[in-house]
Amino acid sequence: MSCCGSQSPPPVRSGGCCGGDIPTPETERDSTWFRIAISLALAGQGMVFGLGYNNALRAGEAPAFGSTAYLAIHGGLFLSVVVVTILLGGPLMRHFLVALRARRITVESLFLLSAAGALGGSVISSVTGRGDVYYEIVAIVLCVYTVGKQLGERNKRRVLAAADAVGEAFDSAYLRLADGTRARVQVHRLAVGDVVEVAPGEAISVDGIIVEGRGYVEQTSVTGEPQPVSREPGDRVLAGSWSVDGVLRVRVQAGRGERVLDGILHTLRQARALPSELQRQADRILAWFVPVVAGVSALTFFGWLFFSSVPWWAALFNAMAVLLVACPCALGLATPMAVWRALQTLALHGFIARSGRFIDALGRADTVVFDKTGTLTDGELAVATELFDPAWQGRTGEVRGVVRALESRAPHHPVARALMDGFADSPEVTVEAVRAVAGRGMEGLADGQVWRVGEQSFVCGQAVAPEWALGKSGEGGVWVSCEGAPVAWFGMKESFREGLAPLCEALRERGLRLIVLTGDRKAPQALPADLEVRTGLLPEEKVRYVRAEVAAGRSVLFLGDGINDAAAMAESNGAIAMGSGASLARATADAIFFGKDFSHLPLAVDQARSVRSQLRGNLLFALIYNGVGMSLAAAGMLHPVVAALLMVGSSALVSARAVRSAKPAEGARPVPRSLPAPPVANPTCP
Repeated sequence: MSCCGSQSPPPVRSGGCCGGDIPTPETERDSTWFRIAISLALAGQGMVFGLGYNNALRAGEAPAFGSTAYLAIHGGLFLSVVVVTILLGGPLMRHFLVALRARRITVESLFLLSAAGALGGSVISSVTGRGDVYYEIVAIVLCVYTVGKQLGERNKRRVLAAADAVGEAFDSAYLRLADGTRARVQVHRLAVGDVVEVAPGEAISVDGIIVEGRGYVEQTSVTGEPQPVSREPGDRVLAGSWSVDGVLRVRVQAGRGERVLDGILHTLRQARALPSELQRQADRILAWFVPVVAGVSALTFFGWLFFSSVPWWAALFNAMAVLLVACPCALGLATPMAVWRALQTLALHGFIARSGRFIDALGRADTVVFDKTGTLTDGELAVATELFDPAWQGRTGEVRGVVRALESRAPHHPVARALMDGFADSPEVTVEAVRAVAGRGMEGLADGQVWRVGEQSFVCGQAVAPEWALGKSGEGGVWVSCEGAPVAWFGMKESFREGLAPLCEALRERGLRLIVLTGDRKAPQALPADLEVRTGLLPEEKVRYVRAEVAAGRSVLFLGDGINDAAAMAESNGAIAMGSGASLARATADAIFFGKDFSHLPLAVDQARSVRSQLRGNLLFALIYNGVGMSLAAAGMLHPVVAALLMVGSSALVSARAVRSAKPAEGARPVPRSLPAPPVANPTCP
């Protein structure tokens, strides 16, 4: 491998040192889903045979205890549980042991309790020949747990893969060698003080100072500034931006690991590793629910053993029945239904969510933070103001035509596109000897006269604006000159999404605090006057602001679209990314918005709040139901038929409440999507 790191890594070999194939994450995931499929098939067979046996037992038609048919049925059901446990039980047991060593009670504890209750009660029934069997419950519990873990890991892998892709895109730079050639170097091999070269269209992969060259730099994804900015020797540039039209030589101030971009990616990885609020709620409930269930089961066994005349196996069966009924089946069925239905309804509003975590985050939000560029705006520039030298008032069409002809030679520049679109109806003008001056503008000949379009210092050669354009110096915009004399100035603006003022009013009516964070140096006039705006923010400053809000007890919903927003989105309680935004922002967010305006956001908030309220009610109902069920089981009064009726009735009631809570809001309609929507996955319940 060369010192520049330009040599490609050796291909991954199949076989390794021992001749076996090296497993990849993809093959491991495929293997897990294959094991889940086998386990579900066994669970289905177990349900058929178990239900058949239980019905025959109650009808007095079950095979005689110890007969060949009896041994075949019970042995087959027990063997199916053993196979499923071998296939899927390992991760559940490992997570349980890790939590046990850390003295934490997690959801694994509840899964194990339910599985233990089902298995213990079933084994007792098989050994004694008395009572129903529930072997299939063990397989179902293991399948549900494994599927949930797989879906959660898939979402995590998506985020980390997007972060890795961004890191790789800005992971190398070019050094100019003595013989005039360029060598590609990995950023981690660079030292502070090295000088790298960036050609037009190439990524800037280091934080540093320009020592040579001039050009426009596209840094919207890092700073949020909507327009490419002119950069020259002495100016600072950041990794994550791009050179538009100039060759820049940049002295490294921060290499890999110390760049602003690295801070964004690190914050993203750390924040996404934290448990969601829904998971924390579940952990708080489990912290007391699991010990209560285990305690009631133990008391049931010893109570029946010492204070009744029933045999030991009957006391143990009643204790196992407590563990079995403790699984909150009503909540487990109805809550995912409510979440899935709510996610479907939100999709009608244009919000494609990744998981049920979004429902909770949207419903709890009391502060909405907007990025500006690409979020409140559509990401495109437009000509907002036109000023002409009074002497050229009769020739404005000619000026527009010349500008359009010159800018058509740089169609990829966002300002050029805006001028071309704005002057599409201008007269056709022929220009010759067109020359692009990197970071400054365009120059050409029209009717033998020299025309320039671009920066004021390049176009006019003066720092003071002419009398007809007083106050426009240093304000940006595009200047036009003919033979060195300024003839026009065009102010640019971003196009804000429709209905911004009504949106803000509707959100405020719902008690939400609204804030705009932007990299712009001053607040745009198009924003509502009473909207709180914080300007000139770098990505790390956005992160600090969101952290401070969350630390102050606020529940923050962040709406953004750029790489510079990703870390702040990860730090927030919930995040929405624009469908046209950067891939990293989309991967980080809890939901992606594919609509054209946010008019449905207030309806989405109402929907999420309604679902959260119903879920809390369902949780209370499930706890009461489980309390009653465990009491009946402990008293030896929970007949299987009664248990089945209670289960069906409670599930129907909670499901009906869930469906009502997720009913689409009036006026909801499908929102056209310009990009394919990611699959909705892993609805999570508190």
